[in-house]
Amino acid sequence: MVEGGVETLAYFSRQMAEQFRRRGYLVFFYDLKSEADSSRRLRKFIRVGETVLVTFNFQGLEQEAGVYRVREGYVWDAYDIPCYNIAADHPYFYHDRLAGLPERYRHVSIDRFQQKYFREFYPEYKEAGFLPLAGTRLPDPEAERHMDVVFTGNYTELEFFEPFIHWINEEYAQFYRGILRELIDCPHETVERAALSHCEREMGKVANEDLRGALHKMIFIDLYIRNYWRGLAVRRLVDAGIRVDVVGKGWEKLECEGRENLVIHPQTDSVTCLRMLMQAKVSVNVMPWFKDGAHDRVFNSILNGAVCVSDTSRYLCGQLAEGEGICYFELENLQELPGIVKELLRDEEKRKKIVAAGAEKVSREHTWAARADVLADWIESEWSGKREGE
Repeated sequence: MVEGGVETLAYFSRQMAEQFRRRGYLVFFYDLKSEADSSRRLRKFIRVGETVLVTFNFQGLEQEAGVYRVREGYVWDAYDIPCYNIAADHPYFYHDRLAGLPERYRHVSIDRFQQKYFREFYPEYKEAGFLPLAGTRLPDPEAERHMDVVFTGNYTELEFFEPFIHWINEEYAQFYRGILRELIDCPHETVERAALSHCEREMGKVANEDLRGALHKMIFIDLYIRNYWRGLAVRRLVDAGIRVDVVGKGWEKLECEGRENLVIHPQTDSVTCLRMLMQAKVSVNVMPWFKDGAHDRVFNSILNGAVCVSDTSRYLCGQLAEGEGICYFELENLQELPGIVKELLRDEEKRKKIVAAGAEKVSREHTWAARADVLADWIESEWSGKREGE
């Protein structure tokens, strides 16, 4: 496994590693901040025919000096090592990285629509399966809850995206704005379906090899639409007189009338975010456009005793019914969000019942330990099949 890059991904990896060890695996962490030492120790750790890489977001797969040499290639290929990469975002974010990967690269998707896209647009690589993000429970989730509403995540003001919308010319800007209008009017639509339909309307049939590069250049649309709804949700709450503690960068730029109700905390690490959820009555989530997946905010909230109030996704609604740790709202009916939250804040017993109704299932099925078990089963199945083939 890999650490030394994004703190959140290292934290996820550490949670999974505990379960891998409980299953009897030896786990080695390659440290991106100390590659020379890690590279030496990695080669001592590897056992041919017994070793696998499990990573997030292509860490260890970007030709890092400690695992890649120009003449020899990847150490993973030299030792025939399967590389399971959990892509924590849509494949169009990673277009440049989805090239020159190890022979036994295995792509893991956190959303079923993203999984479908990967299969269609990157058939040269093996898609390992669907593995949604998961949650972590800290000890003592019955801590005093002195925060009404918490939102964990960064915010980017929409003006930031204007240069990207206008990066070619006004004709292209109108094209991009047409996609954005569709996603605002139809928030259940995925970015790729909206973008691809607009591309086909303008250009006719285009080869997938060209389309995947074009969508990569439109990732600002994904980021714009996330922040549009994220900012609007928080604005609705604070303008309705609800105090919201936001954790992350950029919130000082949110335009709102209820500024006195917006309490800004700096971007911090995973454990601090979890501790804040332990102090919250309600945790609001707006999906980063995972329309058939789930964000770790949802499961983290329930596991740490806060009712999650979230927009919907196909996968999430299939896993947790209304009132099972979660209360849903629809983006197109965002005006209802403050009422949902105010009712929860008024009724402590209702909040406790909702959390209790979802906590057991989430503890059993939606932790990083549970995800590690699924991934370990995939790994063992691949090795078993390889041995049978031999």
